[in-house]
Amino acid sequence: MLLPRMATRPSTSLPAIGVLLGAGVSGLLILAGPGATPLGVASLALVPVAALVVAGPVRAAAIAGALVFIAVLQWAYTAHFSPVYAYAGLIDAHPPAASLLVVTALTALPAVWLPLSAARPSTIVLWALYVAGYVPAATVPIFLEGDLGRVLPFLLALIGSMAILGAIVRVRPPPLRAPYLSVTTFTRVLVVLASLCALYIVATFGVHALPSLSSVYATRAQFAAAQASTAAGGYIVPWAANVIDPMLMALGVARRRADLVAIGLLGQLLVYSNTGYKAVLFSVAVVPAVYFVISRASRWYGPLAVLATAAVIAGTVAVSAGGAPLALSSRLFATSGHVSWSYYDYFSTHTQYHLTRSIFNGVLTSPYSVDPPLLIGSVYFNQGTDANANLWADAFANFGFAGIVVFSAICGAVLLALDAAGHRRDPRVVGPAMAIAGLSLGASGLLTTMLTQGLGLAGILMALMPPGSIRAAPEGRPG
Repeated sequence: MLLPRMATRPSTSLPAIGVLLGAGVSGLLILAGPGATPLGVASLALVPVAALVVAGPVRAAAIAGALVFIAVLQWAYTAHFSPVYAYAGLIDAHPPAASLLVVTALTALPAVWLPLSAARPSTIVLWALYVAGYVPAATVPIFLEGDLGRVLPFLLALIGSMAILGAIVRVRPPPLRAPYLSVTTFTRVLVVLASLCALYIVATFGVHALPSLSSVYATRAQFAAAQASTAAGGYIVPWAANVIDPMLMALGVARRRADLVAIGLLGQLLVYSNTGYKAVLFSVAVVPAVYFVISRASRWYGPLAVLATAAVIAGTVAVSAGGAPLALSSRLFATSGHVSWSYYDYFSTHTQYHLTRSIFNGVLTSPYSVDPPLLIGSVYFNQGTDANANLWADAFANFGFAGIVVFSAICGAVLLALDAAGHRRDPRVVGPAMAIAGLSLGASGLLTTMLTQGLGLAGILMALMPPGSIRAAPEGRPG
């Protein structure tokens, strides 16, 4: 089987991007006039057509898919999320149609320049971050506030951050010459790591029945209490769930070894039984989905990512009327945007952290006695709520708009390092872990994702992988 090359990617020419941006700006100018909603809708509909002419079908599909995804999210929010969960803050302020169209156009804008093919690890991370972090944070605030002028500064900062990320990952990654393992040795390393993690979890937290989706919060509370007395549980558990087990499952599929898939799957179920984290269950579906797309349609990874997410939202709404699937979809795509806006709303007028509860803890005096998630949780939600948010919200909590710019640049450098580590590595095997890393960035700060959530570990394991197709690679040690 031919695999997508990790060193190159199709690119959109600068003139093409200029035409598309010009079309978007023209659409926004039309929207500024009174009674221009039909013209605005027509302008947005013409952007994918223009993309088809100047940039080809894949770019056009990505832009069209982004618009569909945003429209589905807006529909789900107003028709289902807000009516059911308005008590939790997901209100509908009924913004004007023109404001919604402006937000829609600006939210879809990164689809003009984001890389499309799953040719490098950064592409997989970026599209996961786009659907789980950027779109909710850019879309939900207009429904909470109803005033375009109020949310526009935050939205423009998010667009700027995506532009920074898109520019950095188009740079050729630096060469990385490091020793790597044979397929057999790499497989053994993953099996040993997964087994050690499972043994640690069993010895520290025990073995429990799988909790139902309605009882996960009690399980989480028990896990949090138990984890507080452990030294390494806060690292080992997410490393297993986000990196080791998903990579082992993908490796098992690539090598057609059911035992490897079973070990990874059992590890994920063990983590879920102890933590109640729905994202762990979700990752079980992410692994085969990402593997399949990279194997069969790598060039179309970006368009398929947004369309699949739209289908997930529509599907959860269709099968659930206030039940667990709707709650999960609302948590991923509505509450995350609500929490992000809460960070911006609070730290726009209050003292920022300046990393005093992070790497400068103990060096500088913190203005608050708790971490940002607990502070925002107590102010905007229920006391004791751990309101985690994406990397931009965390950056804003620490340094405001400057933090969004700087942390986006650092994130871009991290993605470039991942591209170097993943050069010529089998994207089917590394892809699921990269997708989960992007989802983590959509719900956690950059430093937390790199250290606690396992993105740094994923980079190390990628570097240790043998280059080329895992299935076709020789079993002996590399020369």
